[in-house]
Order: sequence, then structure tokens, then C-alpha cells
Amino acid sequence: MEVKTRLRVGLAKSTSAGTASTEGLIVLRRYLDLELTRSAIFTMYPNGSHIRQITHPPKGWSDGSPAWSPDGERVAFYRQAIDERRPCPQCRRTSRIMVLNTKTGDERQVVGVEGFDPAFSPNGHSLAFRRPAGIWIVRLDGSTLHQVTNEHPNRALAFSDFGPAFSPDGKKLVFERTRLEDDHTAVFVQSLDSPGSPEDADRITPWKMNCEDHPEFSPSGNWVLFSCEPEGEAIEELYWVHPNGTGLYRLTYAPDDVHYEGSSFSPKFKGWGDIVAVRHPAYGYYDNSDVFRMHIEVSDVQSEVTVNLT
Repeated sequence: MEVKTRLRVGLAKSTSAGTASTEGLIVLRRYLDLELTRSAIFTMYPNGSHIRQITHPPKGWSDGSPAWSPDGERVAFYRQAIDERRPCPQCRRTSRIMVLNTKTGDERQVVGVEGFDPAFSPNGHSLAFRRPAGIWIVRLDGSTLHQVTNEHPNRALAFSDFGPAFSPDGKKLVFERTRLEDDHTAVFVQSLDSPGSPEDADRITPWKMNCEDHPEFSPSGNWVLFSCEPEGEAIEELYWVHPNGTGLYRLTYAPDDVHYEGSSFSPKFKGWGDIVAVRHPAYGYYDNSDVFRMHIEVSDVQSEVTVNLT
């Protein structure tokens, strides 16, 4: 069966299996068909070996957007209803937030929650996720559900928020925001002490850069990693910036028609080290993607593709 790799990728802080070290075990979504309708969650070792399917969605459902818990023992993801025969807009609005225990194989739905792009809080007790237009936070038992970005009850919808991630101290969120009037995107950071209106979030990338694809804080909290497709350009490259919006740097210089569509820091990243990134198209089948491990040196801000993992 043809298997396709697409974003999102992420790395666990610490897991182990047998005698092989799996520090930084990679979790990713893979499509199971050429039509890109059915997908499941897989893990693999940082060297690209031992690729293993860990979710098995029921018929009519597809899994995506996996995210590790801080202890590396659980994976949150969304499970979306699909129609394999034809587009089904009504079905595709149904999306459950799920949590899988990688040690026992048990999975469960976060009660009463529908949405996308889940991300664990640093203490592992809560999830941030996307609902149409805004980012919400909920405890794993389904309690204390509340919206934390883009609340605008008294005016027309102007933005839509995606791809949340917590800062290492749990006090802020980073996410991508689309400006609906022109479909431009930018990366924003918002304090969780803020009420949640659009004005409470700080934009840290220019609108014209079109930065997106699940921005993520570095383990130290000093950098935010994401991809951008600047206005007037046709390729998507990796960039990073400080959380206050200073020091925007381009990390990759891909060949023409190559796009970076997702990335994640190694848990050992300390100002230099490895990241993983999804690059499209891959070396193999057309419309496929590959996962790369890349080395970053902050001293001269350069990146090097070291290993093609898939």
C-alpha cells in the first residue's frame, strides 16, 4: 500500500522501548491512500528506523495533527469524519480530540470537545486546540473549556487562528492567524493572562511573510520556529524569530518548487542542535513528503539537511 508522509511532526522529550534509545521519538501523520483521505498516526526513531503505526481509526475516520505529552507517554491528535467516496462537507465538520496512551495502547476522546490541532500544556493536564476562528483550552477530562484567542462577540469576524503551542513555562501561546480580508497569515504570541480579544495577541512576523505551519517555542523559550511563504514568492522556507518579534532569520534555502511544511525542535535543543522538518515534494512518489533531521547553529544561523528519515 502506498503510504504518504505529511505534516505534522513532533518529538518526544523522553521515551524508551527495548534496548534502543528513543530519546526524541518522532510522531507524525501518514496518509494511507493516494487520494489523501485516510491517515493514521505513526512513530519512528530519530534515525528513521522502526516506523510504527500507533492509531487505527475506524472506518470512515482519519487521524491527524499528533502532539506529544511532556512525559512522552501520551499523544493527542484529532480524529475527523471522512467520506472516502466523495467530498462530504457535513462529515468533515466532525472532529474529535483524542488522547492515546502509548504504553498501554488505550485511547479516549476528550469528552464533549470537537476541534483540531491539539497541543499539551507543559504540565500535561490541559490541551490547547483550534475551533473555528479561535484557540480554546480544556482539561483532559473535558472540564474548564474556554476560548483564549480571537474573542469578538460584538464585531464582524476578521481573523481565524490555527496551530497553537504553549511556551515552556505555560504562560503564553504561540499560534498562526489568518487575516480573512486578504488571506495573509502571521505568527502571534499571546499571554494566557489576557482576556482573549484579537488585540491581546502580539504579532511577531509581518503579514507579507505569510508565516504559518504550527509555530513552536524552542525548549528554552528563546525562539519560535515556523515556515513562511513571503508575498510574491512560490516556495515555503523555515524561519525563526524571538518571541518578542526581533531577530527574524531564514534557516533554509531549498531548491525551486520545494516547500517546508512543518517543523519541530529536538527536546535537547539549547541554542544549537537538531530539528525535524517536513519537506514537500519528496524524493519518491509525486505529491509525497519526506521528514528530514536538520542541524541548526545559532552562531552563524545556518542549517544543514543531515538525514532524510522517510
